[in-house]
Amino acid sequence: MKLMRFVFYRAKFEWRNVFTKGRKIRLFDDGISLWTGLFNPFTPGYSHWEGWVPRENGGQFVQFKQIPDDIYGEIAGYFGTCYTSTMRGNDNGTVSRPASTVFTHPERWEYIEFEVTDESFEEAKAWADERVAGKHKYSMKDIRRFFMPLWLLRKLKWDDPDREICSEHGEGWAVRLYSYSRNMNMNLWVLYKILIRSPRRLWRDLVKRHHVPTYSLATGQRVRDERGKRVKT
Repeated sequence: MKLMRFVFYRAKFEWRNVFTKGRKIRLFDDGISLWTGLFNPFTPGYSHWEGWVPRENGGQFVQFKQIPDDIYGEIAGYFGTCYTSTMRGNDNGTVSRPASTVFTHPERWEYIEFEVTDESFEEAKAWADERVAGKHKYSMKDIRRFFMPLWLLRKLKWDDPDREICSEHGEGWAVRLYSYSRNMNMNLWVLYKILIRSPRRLWRDLVKRHHVPTYSLATGQRVRDERGKRVKT
């Protein structure tokens, strides 16, 4: 069995994002969280997703706070690799990056984790690696899938099949992991026929599917229970 983490970035509106140059991506995050929240009430204000896989040796997620940089050939911080599709920094599309370079502000991240079969993990990772190697770009067109079903986008010729956004990439992982974890041959019609998963909806459906709590990355404490209800701290 393999351990898999789905990590979600929590948007937080700040006035400096409106007036400060270079903060546009934060306003984009706020807009995604606000709009998709209308269709996913009582879900956390997530605006971005990362799929976090463990290091090859040991398969554990390990957080280091006081170990010097590069002692294990990595930056001290969070070990493992993250997959997503993003326009942040110099990236534009589907990427894999060291977790230590992604979680620079752990107080803004929350995660769920669950075990999957080795077969499903390897299939999902191979698919994701192919997307990364193919340099699939970020899709601004696919943002429209928050507003209308894919069949209508295709009819209007507005779909963007060779690009993707973060939650679309996350759903690709989820569908492949789920097909083996339930010992069934699940095809990909969910990914291609329904409204795209926003980060809020992806979290909601995964919690419902796997019955797992949500944790704060910064503290490791539970912030929501197995039903997605907020936990008092």
